[in-house]
Amino acid sequence: MRHTQQYTLDHVPFMRLLLPLMTGIAWQYIAPSTYTLYIWCAIAIVAGICSWLMRRHTFSTLRKVSFALCVFAIFTVIGMGVCLNSTPSHSLPTITDKTLAIARIENIPTEREYSYNTQATIVALNDSSGTRNSNIKIQLSLQKSFTAKTLQCGEMIIFRPELQLIENNAMPYSFDYAQFMMRKGIMYRQYLADDTWQLSQHQAPHSLRQQAMQIQQQCITTLQRCRLSEINIGLLSALLWGYKANIDPSTREYFSAAGLSHILAVSGLHTGIIAFILWLLLYPLRYTPMRHIRGIITLVLLWVYAFITGLSPSVIRACIMASFVGVAGMLNRTNTSINALCGSAVMVLIWSPMQLFDIGFQLSYTAVAGIILLSPHFDISNYLDKHNPILRYITGLVAASIAAQIATIPFAAYYFHYIPIWGLLSNLLLSPLLTPLVLIALGMQLFEALHLPHAWLDQATNTICNLLCNGAQAITTLPGATIEGVWISLPMLVLYGIVVGSIWYAISQQSLRPITFTLVAIVSMQALVLYDTLRPTSPIAILPVERDYTHIQMADKNRNCLIISTDTCSSIPNTGREWRIKEHLITQYITAHDTIAMQDIYVARPFIEYYGKRILWVDDNTWRYCHTTTPFHVDYAIVTEQYKGHIEALLKSFNIDTIVLSASIYPEKAHELTQECLYRNIIYHDTRTDGTWSTTDR
Repeated sequence: MRHTQQYTLDHVPFMRLLLPLMTGIAWQYIAPSTYTLYIWCAIAIVAGICSWLMRRHTFSTLRKVSFALCVFAIFTVIGMGVCLNSTPSHSLPTITDKTLAIARIENIPTEREYSYNTQATIVALNDSSGTRNSNIKIQLSLQKSFTAKTLQCGEMIIFRPELQLIENNAMPYSFDYAQFMMRKGIMYRQYLADDTWQLSQHQAPHSLRQQAMQIQQQCITTLQRCRLSEINIGLLSALLWGYKANIDPSTREYFSAAGLSHILAVSGLHTGIIAFILWLLLYPLRYTPMRHIRGIITLVLLWVYAFITGLSPSVIRACIMASFVGVAGMLNRTNTSINALCGSAVMVLIWSPMQLFDIGFQLSYTAVAGIILLSPHFDISNYLDKHNPILRYITGLVAASIAAQIATIPFAAYYFHYIPIWGLLSNLLLSPLLTPLVLIALGMQLFEALHLPHAWLDQATNTICNLLCNGAQAITTLPGATIEGVWISLPMLVLYGIVVGSIWYAISQQSLRPITFTLVAIVSMQALVLYDTLRPTSPIAILPVERDYTHIQMADKNRNCLIISTDTCSSIPNTGREWRIKEHLITQYITAHDTIAMQDIYVARPFIEYYGKRILWVDDNTWRYCHTTTPFHVDYAIVTEQYKGHIEALLKSFNIDTIVLSASIYPEKAHELTQECLYRNIIYHDTRTDGTWSTTDR
């Protein structure tokens, strides 16, 4: 029977640097303040002086405490500093009507329904006062055209800047898009019609990242020349080269529901396969004088692959860990896997502190930490005297899958509000297909680049890709494939971590003392669930930002949610899903012919009585021909895309306090209605520009 390794703080020195670094980043992000930064600097200086004065007292408790406090404060300051430096500024330089912006395209435009989206950096602003250097990252939406489609990384474009601040117009508790873009250093966006921008004659030298993206695009072009189906090309573009724009939406859904999302992103598993291939290809060097640099060449090529695939957090983590372990082996030094993991996290966060809040970063590191710490305790081969390699492989795969599931399930519930039940089965059955798929697909691309016949490789690649896709689809059709509508708050996520950590510590140290923390955490989680279930809900009616249809969602005190929509399919909209899950709302769709009479709510379209507020649902043009001598008072009139008339026609029959314009109204029509509201001095809320409307707005 083999014994699992027992970790102490001495085995993980990088943990002492990672914790304060994360503390500083989170502190500065949540409560930004330069005064706090100065306070921590003062603590570091005082603790450092105390440690230096006690330098001759090696075993003094005061010296150890002061030295530890000094290190903690220094890395807290580093975390706060790098976070402050990475936060984009809200202020913009002076921009006039005659200002021209020169921007560099940062990535290949991706096709959307009505535009091509890309990210750019305004490198210079030119006006009557001359040319000023700038460094403003923006999101561009380009009108569909051949020129926009063929834009490449590093190309320069010229346009008149009319930057708009990216705001979060979503429903409560939903994905905060503005914060997401801010963590990427982007706070502004602009739409460019085809005749409002042009290519610049000047081309800036390509950065290392842009050169890597060009190589990535060349690899994808080579892949597209192979005889593969369009779905499989999109799958392999993401799986091999980290380009996800071509993934079929249904394929993405199947893999996500089956718990195989990690396959669609270049991760540590992919990097490990590439490292194994490189190690085998360089095997002949073992019999030459260059055998000592075999590991160095492998690491260099591994980092080249990481650059080509876009330097995702999982790839950076895997490459740094491989570098730690490889260099330690070359120097005949020992290095634990968990210490290499923490060391890679320190380096990633110093370089890009906002990665701490990235979902991919969190999932990648928690999954690997779970595999390192938990899988040895689930591997039954560790408790057997027999050393069967096949048995060890199977039990190791099962143990790693269970450990990764335990570590990442709460994050899936926290961010995506579902739990993949068959994730373990799908990983056991389908993940082993990844290694032969990578080997054959890379060989196929190599043969294509060398203009060698590769029909049999095309067929083999298509077969494995189809097995992977069909297997994921089949698993999602199993009964209870996922548990939908799961809501986990941040305190519950932390308590779950305490439970898993204390159980792991109790097992690894063979001690029952941590069980107390486990019981307290479990009771606290139950208390949070009970409070969240029994707490009263506040009634609120919300009109979200939707471009296709208009729908209003109305919640009452009894956890009912009534939905009125212009969508004739009578389907529950996905927008507002997080809010409905959080509030435990029972959803009911109301058609045009339904009449609902509830306490404080009455609906008989187009009239809505909602907790004393009168709402008019304007979804047809009959009001254009109505007139009354005593207009009916209405608090809110929600004008949908189906109304073709004017505000004046509504005022003939109604005395309206506030006009609410749906985001699905055609832009020119919405502009016409807003101008009419301004002319008649009527309060209005345009959801296209003002964001989500609710009855709590004033």
